[in-house]
Amino acid sequence: MATGVLPIDSPLVRNKWMREGLLQKASKSFWAAMTGSTKDAVVYQVNDISAKAGHTVVFDFDGNLSGRAVKGKETATGKGEQKKKFSSSINVERYRMVVDNGDKFDGVAIGDLAINEHSQSRSGLGDLWIRFKDQSLFDSAQGTYEINATNAIQAPSHIIDLGATFTYNSLLDIVTTLKTSQGYDTGGVRRPIAPFAIVDDEPVWLFVIDAHMANVLRQDAAGYQTILRGADVRGNNNRLIKGVIGKLGNLIIIEGPSFFGSTTGTTAGWELNQSNIEISGLRQYHGANPATALWSGQEGFEPDHATVHSRGFILGKGALQLAMGLQPNYKFQESSDFGITSESMLEVWMEVQKTRYNPESGDYRQARVGNIDNGIIAVDLQVGS
Repeated sequence: MATGVLPIDSPLVRNKWMREGLLQKASKSFWAAMTGSTKDAVVYQVNDISAKAGHTVVFDFDGNLSGRAVKGKETATGKGEQKKKFSSSINVERYRMVVDNGDKFDGVAIGDLAINEHSQSRSGLGDLWIRFKDQSLFDSAQGTYEINATNAIQAPSHIIDLGATFTYNSLLDIVTTLKTSQGYDTGGVRRPIAPFAIVDDEPVWLFVIDAHMANVLRQDAAGYQTILRGADVRGNNNRLIKGVIGKLGNLIIIEGPSFFGSTTGTTAGWELNQSNIEISGLRQYHGANPATALWSGQEGFEPDHATVHSRGFILGKGALQLAMGLQPNYKFQESSDFGITSESMLEVWMEVQKTRYNPESGDYRQARVGNIDNGIIAVDLQVGS
């Protein structure tokens, strides 16, 4: 029986080779340890390899029963509680990243893709893809991302405003708010966000802050030492989570990277294709109102402005949804001038959003689930002076 051998320039070979490159880069992602294929992960990723641009991926949530019991011989028939169902959906979009290979080429002629512009392109595009995907999650979590012009920006439903003070006592208050779901500066009483289970199944919330917030926290020297003693960052619990700086009870404090790059617009509400991402990370804003303020990367943003705010966020289970469609595709295009130059392209089908469920059969009176951020609490701190 004959065995077919694919040529080195076969699209199948190049696509496989590109996906291997993406896997090699995946470990660099800030979100890698928080991403999983179940609702128990912070980032709930669904892979639907048949989904092209415009295809819909559906997420659902089953609520618990909360009805009253029927006492004694009182008639129970007809008093059954309706099961509460919640769902959300996301439309997959196509995104393409292109790199100019220059005028040197081509290892195909000698059967080795690893020694020429293809190798550099794979490395560069793979690195850009990780930053692109990571930034989409950062922007969604901070409440600044807008999927498209017909989808309104998902501003945070619940915010803790620290003012200009961030100390050990602030963390104690935050933990109390997370447990009781009372005391938010924006947003009313809600169902507490479900904690995320780390390696040994300990339930925790992940509090992601930037370097500016971390600097303010460290100035409370005694309190900061208490936080450090509460977590062994070398242990199995934390080794996969990047940037752990301490722990207070069930709250793990993480210092995330800061955004470097440029973004169009003058307010929050940009799409994924409207940013040049040099380093993915958390953004700041300057002004009293984050909805109308300039954010990091936008023209005119002043990092030394007196009203600069950092926005961290607390993550629980099922905070973000990441829909992946068709498998990544690698394409190569020679120039019309006899192939003297060329371009390489990485094509991906994906979309991301904060988890917000729509109630299909009614919501709870106090422990609300519908139309709020399911697993994210925004935390604002004024760091300018």
